Amino acid sequence: MKKGLILTLSIGGAIATILVSVLIGVLIGNADLEENYTEDLKKIKTEITSAEEEAKEEGEKLLSIQEEISTVQEQLETEAQKLKDAEAKAEEVKKLIDKKDSISADIDKLKKERESTTKEMSKLEDDVKAKKDEVSKLDDTIKAKKKEIDQLEDTIVKKKEEPIKLTAGQYIVGNDIPEGRYQVTNIGEGTNFFVYNSSGLPTVNTILGDSIVGTGDFVFFTSDGDMIETLGPVKLIPVE
Repeated sequence: MKKGLILTLSIGGAIATILVSVLIGVLIGNADLEENYTEDLKKIKTEITSAEEEAKEEGEKLLSIQEEISTVQEQLETEAQKLKDAEAKAEEVKKLIDKKDSISADIDKLKKERESTTKEMSKLEDDVKAKKDEVSKLDDTIKAKKKEIDQLEDTIVKKKEEPIKLTAGQYIVGNDIPEGRYQVTNIGEGTNFFVYNSSGLPTVNTILGDSIVGTGDFVFFTSDGDMIETLGPVKLIPVE
């Protein structure tokens, strides 16, 4: 831009010089008119000089304006880059905010899950405590039953006869089984055990088995004509 402006000014100066030469040639060629036009020539030269100076000043002004334009363009480019950087940072901030919101949502979800787990753990602890209490009570019951069995074993003197094993069914005392005193115990799982007298009335009605299923072993008297009924395999141990 600067070179173009200087070239324009140079061409203008050359044209002005040519015009001056033409005018001088005309004046010289016409010697009679030279004296009359001397003042006009001086005036024209002065105007041309003044025009050249004005053109020079305008050229300098144009150069100054061009420099100002260049400076402003550089400033605009700088501001545009700053704006671009600011937009990039704003995008990064937006991503960070979105990430923060996502993390906050995850934290809220984990808090709810922890609260739910805490409630479940509390319930399980209560259940465990209840089960422990139940086991403790069962232990006490088992100890009491074992003590009763020990007492029975101390007080009952078992005969030397072989135990009588019965499968599930009905048996007549005096026919299938000798009359006497017996300790009945279950074989395997607990079972219902009955003894009916000759009139058909029940004299024994119990459940054999451990402390959870039944009442344990049972000692009873039986006479000829009684009927024994068991719903599962048992063993009759003769006792004195």
